[in-house]
Amino acid sequence: MSSRRVAIKNSEPGVTSVNTAGAGASPSLQSRDIHAFLIVAETGSLRRAAEQLNISVNTVRSRIERLEKEHQASLFTRTRTGAILTPAGRELQVIATRLRAELSLRERAADASLLAPGELRIGASEAIGSTWLTPHILDLQSQFPELTITILCDYDLKRDRSYELDVGLVFYPPANPELITAKIATLHFLLFASKRYVTRHGAPTSLHDMVENHKFVEQSAPGVNSHFLDLLIGLDRPKGFMPVRTNSSLALFWAVANDIGIALMPTYVVDLTNRLVPLDLPVQFRFDLYYYYHPEARDAPPVRATIAWLKKMFDPVRFPWFREAFVHPRDVEEDRTREGRIVNLFSSMTDD
Repeated sequence: MSSRRVAIKNSEPGVTSVNTAGAGASPSLQSRDIHAFLIVAETGSLRRAAEQLNISVNTVRSRIERLEKEHQASLFTRTRTGAILTPAGRELQVIATRLRAELSLRERAADASLLAPGELRIGASEAIGSTWLTPHILDLQSQFPELTITILCDYDLKRDRSYELDVGLVFYPPANPELITAKIATLHFLLFASKRYVTRHGAPTSLHDMVENHKFVEQSAPGVNSHFLDLLIGLDRPKGFMPVRTNSSLALFWAVANDIGIALMPTYVVDLTNRLVPLDLPVQFRFDLYYYYHPEARDAPPVRATIAWLKKMFDPVRFPWFREAFVHPRDVEEDRTREGRIVNLFSSMTDD
């Protein structure tokens, strides 16, 4: 055993495994097994270890037996007075003690400079947080299984929440000059309707036609430019033109996808469902998206990993919707079925 080289890796969320390399090395050791082994070694008793770990004696025994099977050696000699380490057990104790220290350092490093111990707090608009980040959150969380990843979705896009976030995504650069800020993407918006809506009512041929013969769903919330419609078509609208108004972009999405009316939506919605189609109307908006984090957290592994993850989520090569230059959905329509494009959160809405 002394010739083995040991390295820590992540396995399933919430469990850390240890790889041992070398002649006769076992493929992995679970951190819970190692911890139980060390407690038995320190207390000299399976029963006292079980009491300290608040688990059953049988659970402790099974963890020790799993380690013995992995190493093909007995780790303890059972006596009437307790459990005594064998030579193989003493060798493993040296390695396991070092591993426990490394795991402790890793956990403390993960917590360093985070606003709340044991928690990584990410803020975004309700739309981005719900529809774009959440479906991919396991990619980030699996890197730090000891942390809780909290995604705080906000309906007020102008509110400064930097005091409560480790990493934020905003449409307006934060006022605090001490924050580290950089642009990460550009979001482009067009008017969309569902395919069924267009089949039933036809596609509007002009803004005037949209007002006179169609329905419109509006999002109205702080920080959302809810007045763009007034600028486009004025205030004189027929009754029934706006059947639904909501402060939620997710509610807006469902309303349009379920054929209630037309709405202004980001072009990335075509990666959420194939029910929607862009309309050929002279309406196009764009908004830059920025990320920020606190300078004292620049070296914190969770923050660095979050920034790298966000850059992946808004990669303009993989996702052309986030490029500086506008890319029309129809220009990438033929490529929409490639792996990773349709977000599984809305898989029930990709069956048209």
